[in-house]
Amino acid sequence: MKEYFRFCFGLREFLKNTISLEESKEIIERRMEKREQSFLEIVKKGVYGNKRSPYLKLLRLSNYDFKDIESLVLDVGIEETLGILRRHGIYFTMEEFKGKKEVVRKGISFEVKERDFDNPFLSDCYEISSGATRSAGTRIRIDFDFLTQKSAYNVFMLDMYKALQSPIALWFPIYPGAPGINSMLRFTKIGKPPLKWYSQVEKWNRRISLKKRLGINYIIYMGRALGAKFPKPEFADLDSASKIAEWISTMIANFSTCLVYTFVSSAVRICLAANEKDLQIAGAKFIVTGEPLTPKKREVIESTGAIVIPVYGISEGGVIGAGCTERNACDDVHLFKDSFAVIQHKRKVGLGNISVNAFLFTTLLPHAPKILLNVETGDYGIVESRNCKCKFGELGFSDHIYNIRSFEKLTGEGVTFVGTDFIRIIEEVLPHKFGGTAMDYQVLEEEDDKGFTRLIVIVSPNIGEINEKDLLDTLFHELRTGKHASTPDTWSQAGPEMWSQAGMFQVKRMYPVPTRGMKVLPFHIAKS
Repeated sequence: MKEYFRFCFGLREFLKNTISLEESKEIIERRMEKREQSFLEIVKKGVYGNKRSPYLKLLRLSNYDFKDIESLVLDVGIEETLGILRRHGIYFTMEEFKGKKEVVRKGISFEVKERDFDNPFLSDCYEISSGATRSAGTRIRIDFDFLTQKSAYNVFMLDMYKALQSPIALWFPIYPGAPGINSMLRFTKIGKPPLKWYSQVEKWNRRISLKKRLGINYIIYMGRALGAKFPKPEFADLDSASKIAEWISTMIANFSTCLVYTFVSSAVRICLAANEKDLQIAGAKFIVTGEPLTPKKREVIESTGAIVIPVYGISEGGVIGAGCTERNACDDVHLFKDSFAVIQHKRKVGLGNISVNAFLFTTLLPHAPKILLNVETGDYGIVESRNCKCKFGELGFSDHIYNIRSFEKLTGEGVTFVGTDFIRIIEEVLPHKFGGTAMDYQVLEEEDDKGFTRLIVIVSPNIGEINEKDLLDTLFHELRTGKHASTPDTWSQAGPEMWSQAGMFQVKRMYPVPTRGMKVLPFHIAKS
C-alpha cells in the first residue's frame, strides 16, 4: 500500500503539466550545456557518495579519487576520461554486470549483482522488467523525473518526422514489460496519449506476482482518475497483426497519417498483413525498437509506403538514440549525448580469435534507473562523429551509432555467429529459395541432454514442403562462400565444417519463437 500511495503521488505530479516542443528543445539544450557538470555530479553523488557502489573498488584499486576524475574531465573531456578509466580496468563487462562472472582486476576478485548498480536516489518509482532472452529479465525501477527527462525526446522526434498530429498506437506487452508502460506515460507527458495499446500477451498468461498483475489496472484507472486518457490494453497476439493493420488503414483514411510504436519484427508483421489484405497504410510512421533494424526488414516496412524510425535503447538507461533523417545506414541513430556517453573497446567473443568493438555506456542523467560507468550492454557496432543538417544534428548530437548487433547470442562448438552472414541468409536467401518471408525463418540455440549446443533452423508451417537436406546444404554453402567467409578472425572455412561434423544443425517445422518480451529475433536462445 505504501508503494501504491507513493506511485499515486508521483503520477499526479507527473501528469500536472505537459512538455511543449519549445520546452523540450530548451531542456535538451540546457542538458548539453551542462553535460560535463552532470557527469561529475553523478560520479560524486552516485559513486563516491554511495558506499555500496560497485565502482568504488575499481576506482580505489587504481587510486582514483573524485578530484582526479574532475581534473581529467576538465582537461580532456568526458569520453577521453572514460577511455583512460577503461585502460585502468574501470569498466564492467556484460557478464560481470549481470552477476554471471566474477570481476577480476589487478590481482583481486569480487562479485556484483545487478541490483548493486541501482540508482539509490530515486523516489517515486514503479518497477518494470526488461525483455531478456536468457532469463526472466532485469528488474528496473523507473522514476517519474526520469520519464519527464526522456519525454523531451518524444515531442522533438515527432516534430522532426512531422508526426505531432498523428494518432498513436502501441503494440507492446503489458506491464511489467518496459516499453508499453514507459512509452504510454512519455507520450501522455507531451500531450499525445496513445489512442490504442495492443498487447502481444494477455495479463493472465504472465507469470508475475499479484502486485504486478494488479499494477496495470491500477496505473490505468488511477491515471484516468487524474484526467489522463490512458488506453486499456487490448490483446493482439503475434498472429493478429492484421488487427493493427486495419486500425492503421482506418487512421490513414481519416487523418492521412498515424504512428505505431512497436518492436521491429512486429512492425514487419503489420506490413506483411497489410500487403496480404491489400490495406492502404502509406503515410503511416513506425517507431521501431528492441531488435536490429536490418536492410530487409526496412525494405518490407517501406514497401507499404510507410516511414520507419529506428530507436535504440536499453532498459537500464532508457532511449540511447533515434533515427537520423540523413542516415548512412538503415539503423543509423543519433546518440543522445545529453543522456549518454559511449566509448568502445575490443573484446573477444566465443572461444576463437573473434573480437568486436563493444559499446561501453555511461549514464549522464541523475534519475537514470541504474548508474552506468563504462558498462557493456551486450551490443557492438559502429560509432562515428558526423555533422548533419537534421534537427538532431542541430542540437549538437554529432555522434551516430549504426550496424548495431548483439555479441552475446549463439556460440557453439567454439564458433560464434558474430560477423557471419546469418542474418542475410535467414532474411533473404532462404525466403528467396524456399518461399515465405523473413518472419518465417529463425535459428534456435538449445542444449541437448548431454550439454552439447544444437542449432535448430526453424521453418514456419506457412511454408510448403521443403527438402530439409537442400535447405541445410544452402545454409552451409552461403556460410562458406558469403561476404564474411574468408574474413580473418571472423568465421572462416572451418566454421561450417566443424558444425557439420558435430551434427549441430537440425530443421524443425514450427513457428519462430518469441522472447519473453515478445520480440521475434533472427536468433533465439532456448532457456536451459
